[in-house]
Order: sequence, then C-alpha cells, then structure tokens
Amino acid sequence: MRRDFAAALALLLAGWAAILWIPPFSDERVNDLFVYRQLAEPLLDGALPYRDAFLEYPPLAAPAIALPGLLGTGEDAFRAAFAGWTLLLAAAVALLTGALAARTGGSRRRALLAAAAMPLACGAMVRTHFDLAPVALTLAALLLLAGGRPRAGLAVLGLGAMTKGFPLLAAPPALAWLVANGERRQALEGAACLVAVLGVLAVAAVAVSPSGAADAFTYQVDRPVQVESSPATVLLALDALGAGEAQGVSSHRSDGLTHPAGGFVSGVFIAVLLVALVAFAAYARRGTREMVLAGLAAVAAYVALGRVLSPQYVIWLAPLGALAFAWRMHAAAAAIAAATVLTQIEFPAHYFDVVEREPAATALVALRNSALLLAVSLLAAEAARYPSPGRSRRLRSARRSATDLLRRSRTSPG
Repeated sequence: MRRDFAAALALLLAGWAAILWIPPFSDERVNDLFVYRQLAEPLLDGALPYRDAFLEYPPLAAPAIALPGLLGTGEDAFRAAFAGWTLLLAAAVALLTGALAARTGGSRRRALLAAAAMPLACGAMVRTHFDLAPVALTLAALLLLAGGRPRAGLAVLGLGAMTKGFPLLAAPPALAWLVANGERRQALEGAACLVAVLGVLAVAAVAVSPSGAADAFTYQVDRPVQVESSPATVLLALDALGAGEAQGVSSHRSDGLTHPAGGFVSGVFIAVLLVALVAFAAYARRGTREMVLAGLAAVAAYVALGRVLSPQYVIWLAPLGALAFAWRMHAAAAAIAAATVLTQIEFPAHYFDVVEREPAATALVALRNSALLLAVSLLAAEAARYPSPGRSRRLRSARRSATDLLRRSRTSPG
C-alpha cells in the first residue's frame, strides 16, 4: 500500500511540475487568479464577504480563496501560494479517491494513480481555480457515509455545498441509500445535519449583508447559456441551420449566448437532468458502491446538461473517472478522460476561438460535450441495468415460491 501511495505522489508531483513549467500543460493565459487575489487582499485586511467585497460563491468559498494570501497577495507570491494550496488539495483528492475505491470493492492502486494523473489531464486550471476544495469535501463526505457515519457525512456534504454548490447533488443518492438500507432515522438525522449546516452558513451570510448575499444568488441564477455548454452547442447548431440567430453576450465574467429558442432548449436539458438525477438516486439504493457512483454521476449529469459549463467543471469529474477505472468500468472512465483532455486542448489556448465561433474550435467543444453526454449515458445505462430493490425482492420471492413448488412436486407421492 505504501508503494501505491509513493507512486501516486510521484505522479502527482510530476504532473504539478508540468502544469507549472512545461507547455502546453502550464498554459494559464485565462485564469481566475487575478479575481481571487482581488478578493483575498481585502478579506485578509478584515473586510467581510458580501458586505465589503463582492463574492459570487457560497460563504465558505471565501476562506478557500483567501487562505493562500496569508503568504502574500502580490502577483507572484499569490500565484505560488495558490499552486501550493491546490497541490495539497490534489493530494487529498487522490488519497480520498483511493480510500473510496478500497471501501467499495475497487482497486485502490488504480484509483490513486488515475486521480494523481489529474494535473496532466486537466492542465493548469487545476492550480488556478479553487474547485479542488469542494471536490475534496465531497469525497470526504462520501467516505464518511460509506464508513457508516451518515450524520458526519451529510454535514461535510453541506460544507462542500457552501463552498461551491455542486456537492449538494450527491445528497439525494445518499439519503435514498440510507432509507433503502432501513436506516430511516439515520437518514432523517443526516438530512437535519445537512440542513443545519446549510442554514447556519446561509443565515450568517445574510446577516453580514442581505443585499450582498442576494446579489451572489441572483448572479448565478441570471447567468445566460454559457458558450461552452451543451445547450449552447444546440443553439449554435440551430443558428447554423438558419433556425434563429444565436447572439453572443459577455456577462458574469464569461461569454454566453442568447437565442429565441434558448429558454426552450435550456428547459429540455433541465428536464433531462432531473430525470437523470432521479434515476441515479434510485440506483444508489442498491449498495454502497452504487451510492458513491450515483452521487458523483449526479454531478457529471449537471456538468453535461447544465446551461453553464466553465472549463474547470471537468475537475469535478476527475474522482468519478478514477473510480470508474478502479471499478473496471472502462468505457465510462475513457469517456470522462476524453472529455477532460479535450477541455485542456480547448482551454485556454482556443477559448477565444470558441467565442469567435471558429469552426474548428466550435467542433472541438461539441466533441467534448458529446464525450460528457456519452459518459453520463453510460452511467445511466449502468443504473438502468439494475431493477429497483422492491422489484428485486419480488423477483427473489417469486423464485423461492417456484423452487418450493418444484421441490414439493418432486417429493409428493406418484
């Protein structure tokens, strides 16, 4: 086991060196470090998020962003400190992924090595965004749940959601799994812990600044269809076919699209997303591995089907790809890996080509989105392959009845 950890650490460090110093892995021409540094500086001087400094994320994003600033908020100092901070988070993600694989019957070695390869697959955006913090909290929550600590697990999931909202998607599968295992009381207590964490932190944010907290919420809700998302791919295809014009719009520190059919297309994708989330929650009832897979697959469905898809969202999928590899679900793992590598090819080198709708760059994004949709489809097919627990019980009961009937017929007199 120590050899596995050592090999994973060596791979992770080699990847980190690449994303710091070796092109094209080190390409950081588009990143969020400037925005983070602008936030960290006043926060470390005593300013409060929402009231004194605009924060577009949930409240726990503030310490995740500002912490590296303790070593300096100058451009070079903050860049180096943030790289060190995210390296520690990447190591935690790799270790947690390996532990989850071992807990759920997968190969710890495969999971560790696949997770450690994340920097090489994702590129520099791994160290220029804080997304590894909520990813690590999500994995810690799932590991606590798998280890029989539902209250702590769901509380940590709440911490993850209040760092960046997506970990909340893992809650329905976790609760469905607890209920299916006859742990209704633990499910209720865990849900109460989750709601308490969310509520306390939300109330604290509102208490600091009601208008600032409201601005952070509406900032996310009002975002247009982002140019790299799957709905945007459909809108651009409609534009190419002459079915309405897709117009570019720059807002919310990203580039989006408006189209006459934008609301309808987004609605269709949301409907498909809701169906996928329900399916994964039902699948989670089958067992511990299924609960872990369903929680992470719900996040993947959001990435593939949501109206906003920033490049760093593929970081959220790295543990799922590593675990799929550990569980020998090779097709799903390959689809996630392909989507991740295609994202690195596109971003940041060709991002502005995407904005300008250069055909090759647009096709590259469409191919990446297709890989994401394929990954979710493969995971959904895996979920659909299993009957529900109730149906399974009925099938087992029918088989026992048939076996008993056959036995009685054999032992009854002539």
